[in-house]
Amino acid sequence: MSNAPHALSCSTILIGKKATVDGSVIAASSCDGDIMGVIDVMPAREYPAGTKQPMYVNYPRPQTYQEFVDQAKGGYDLVGSLSVERTYRSFIYSGYLTSIVTGGLNEFGVSMGIEFMPMRPELVNTRGVTSSCNNHWTTSLIANGLMRAKSAREAIRVIGAVVEEHGFRYYYSPSAGTMIPIADKNEAWMMEIFGPGASWAAGCGKPGAVWCAQRIPDDEVGFNTNRSRIGRVDLSNADFFVASSNIHSLAQELGLWKKGQPFVWHDVYGVPFDRWSCLREWAFANRLAPSLKLKATGKAEIDRYPFSVKPEKKLGVPDVMEIMRDYYQGTEFDVTLHPAFNPGGKRSPLARPWGSGDLFDLLGIKVERCIGTESSDYVFINQMRGWLPDPLVGCSWFTYGPAYTGCFTPLYSGVTDLPDSWNRPADFSRIDRSQAQWNFRLVHNLVNIRYQDAIKDVEQMAKPAECAFLAAQAGLEEESLRIFKAEGRDGVEKFLNEYAAQCLKQVGYAYEELVDYLMLKYLCMYPEAAPHRLPSIAPPVIPSARGA
Repeated sequence: MSNAPHALSCSTILIGKKATVDGSVIAASSCDGDIMGVIDVMPAREYPAGTKQPMYVNYPRPQTYQEFVDQAKGGYDLVGSLSVERTYRSFIYSGYLTSIVTGGLNEFGVSMGIEFMPMRPELVNTRGVTSSCNNHWTTSLIANGLMRAKSAREAIRVIGAVVEEHGFRYYYSPSAGTMIPIADKNEAWMMEIFGPGASWAAGCGKPGAVWCAQRIPDDEVGFNTNRSRIGRVDLSNADFFVASSNIHSLAQELGLWKKGQPFVWHDVYGVPFDRWSCLREWAFANRLAPSLKLKATGKAEIDRYPFSVKPEKKLGVPDVMEIMRDYYQGTEFDVTLHPAFNPGGKRSPLARPWGSGDLFDLLGIKVERCIGTESSDYVFINQMRGWLPDPLVGCSWFTYGPAYTGCFTPLYSGVTDLPDSWNRPADFSRIDRSQAQWNFRLVHNLVNIRYQDAIKDVEQMAKPAECAFLAAQAGLEEESLRIFKAEGRDGVEKFLNEYAAQCLKQVGYAYEELVDYLMLKYLCMYPEAAPHRLPSIAPPVIPSARGA
C-alpha cells in the first residue's frame, strides 16, 4: 500500500499590510486534492428589486468522469432561494470535474480560498445545503462572498448570514468543517465554519452552522493547513473577532463545553488532526520566524503553534512564491536527504520530495506532506493594494499545477476576459494539449521521471519569467493609471485584458513546448534527439504606445 499523504489538504498564508515590503495585504493558497482546475470570470449582474435567486447543488460529489457526465445530464437539484440585488465581477478559481468554487478575487480586491478541516462528530449535519465549495455559486459560500461583498468584513457578514439560514454541509464530506481565508486591501481574516449538529433543520429557528472569524494583526502572518487555528475568542474585541450567535450555546447543547470552563475554539469544535497538518504549520512558522525556535514533534496533539507570528523580515510576492514551494528543504523533514536517495553520499537523480508512493514504499521512505505538494491543481498569491483604484487594487499571481513546476503569472482585478486555452474546464476524456491545465499537469508528471535534473529545466524557464513579470509591475501600473485618468474604467480594463492575454499566452506556449522538451530529454531512449534549446517565456511588453 502506498504511504502517499492525504490529497485533500490545502495550504494557506495570510500576510498583514505592515508585514509586507510595500504595504499590500497578501493572501496565498494552494487548492490541493483535485485533478485540474479552471479559472473563469463571472460578470457583474443587476437583479430587479425583490429577486429570489434559486439555489442549486448536486450531491454526491462525482468520483469519475462518467459520474460527472451522468450528474450533469440530470441537472441541478433546487434546494432553496437566495435574496440577491446584484453581484460583482469576480475571478472564480474552481476545481475537479464539477468546477466547484474553491477561491477567487473580485473587482474590489476581495480574496478568498479554501481549507477543509476535521471537526467534532457531534457537529455533523446532512440537511444543510451550503458549503465553502459547492458546484453552483448560489450554495457556494466562497462564491457568495466574492460576488456579493466589497470588503472582507462584508464578505464575512454575507457568508455568515447564508450559512446560518440554509445550513452547512461540506461538499466533500459532511463530517468536515472549513476555513475560508478572506482578505481585502486593508485586512486579512480566517473564517472557520462547522456544522450545527444532527438535530438542525431549515426553519427550526437556530443557526445552520457555528462559525468564528479572527483577524490577522497587520504586522503579522497567519497560516492554515487543514485544522482549526482559532484559539481563545474575545468577542468584546470586535476589531479582531466576530462569530455566530450560537458560538457558546451550541457547545453547551452538544456537551462539548461547560460554562465556566476556558473556551478555546479549536479544542471545543475542532480536532488535533494529523502529522501532515501540524508539520506544515511548523514549516510556515519556522520560515517566517526562525528565532522563535518552535519545535516539531509531528504529533498533532502536542504541536500547537501561534495563530499568527511576526515575521523577522517583511515579505514580498517573491518570498511567498518560495514559501508556496517549500518541501522542508534544509530541515530534518526533507525526504530528499534520506540515505536511500543518497547512496554512497551522492544525490540520486531520482531523489524527490513527492511523486509515486510506490517508489517511496520500495525504498522504505515515509513521505512528508509539505506546503509545495504535487497534488495542487492551482496556486494563487493575491496581492491587494489600497492606494490603487479598483481595476488595479488586486493582482492575482496565478499558476496551474503545483507551485514548484508552475509559473506565477499576473492577473489584475480589472481583467474581464481570459484566453480560451486558460479558462476552459479540462477535458478529462482525453489529453488535450491545447489546454493550459493539461500542459502544466504533464510537465509536473514528466519532472518526476528524473526529478533532480528536470526540475532545474523547469526553474530555468519559469523563474526568469516570474522575475520579468515582477520587474514590469511598476511600469505597467504607472501606464494603467495614466490610461485610467484619460479613458476611465473601460479604457484601463481593455488595457489590462491585453496585458493578461499576452502574459498568459506566452506562458501557455512555453509550457506546451516544455512538455515536448521533457519527453524527448527524459522519456525517450535517445535523449540526444531532444531540442537543444530549453523553451523560454518572452518578457512582457507594456503597450505604452497606447494613446500616444
